[in-house]
Amino acid sequence: MNDKRQPVILSSDQASGRDSQGSSLVPMLVAGLVLIAIGAVVVMMFV
Repeated sequence: MNDKRQPVILSSDQASGRDSQGSSLVPMLVAGLVLIAIGAVVVMMFV
């Protein structure tokens, strides 16, 4: 029927369709945790 089938991609990095060289969510996660820590210190200074 269809001789031009797509090859099966077993690597999750390729299967996700995301650019492997692009930025990931890790820097955003780290920045969020830093901001939460700074906010907690500011709240503790007033309590």
